[in-house]
Amino acid sequence: MADYIFNVARVLAQTSGPSRMVDVHAPARVMDVPELSGPVRGTARFTRLSDAVLVTGQMRAQVSVPCARCTDDVEIELAFELDDQFVPLVDPVRGGLVDPGDRWQLDPGHNLDLSQVLAEGAISALPPRVVCAGPCEASWDGPAASRPAMDPRLAPLERLRREMLHHDDESHG
Repeated sequence: MADYIFNVARVLAQTSGPSRMVDVHAPARVMDVPELSGPVRGTARFTRLSDAVLVTGQMRAQVSVPCARCTDDVEIELAFELDDQFVPLVDPVRGGLVDPGDRWQLDPGHNLDLSQVLAEGAISALPPRVVCAGPCEASWDGPAASRPAMDPRLAPLERLRREMLHHDDESHG
């Protein structure tokens, strides 16, 4: 089985409380997260609850995201935590179908597939803005000649900004 799909039939057969540690390694290709540039790795703990399996753990992943200034790709490492519950399709004690509510569901063979949970974790951990440490940082702080060309659609706003700053300087001495 893959290192992101785990059979938890033995965990379900136990009473509440016992746990099991597993190493997780999910290749980027199994998750629909285009920013992932490598696998998601970490350690997870499966803990038996009265009606579910609690999955907790610490995960890490390499992602490639565009710089907010120059749009070149920047490689960063994400870190995120897992804290999710998985319920079986059928209640192992009482029988009958289980309503998952807002929890994840195991497959009929009691396999716990972490690919969607890991994808959601990675997406949630993506920073809203990344700035590379490369030459683009200097180009914004340097002389105007070394800055990237302005989008022509922004020219009217730039003229307005200059006018407002010019008037502001005159009125405040």
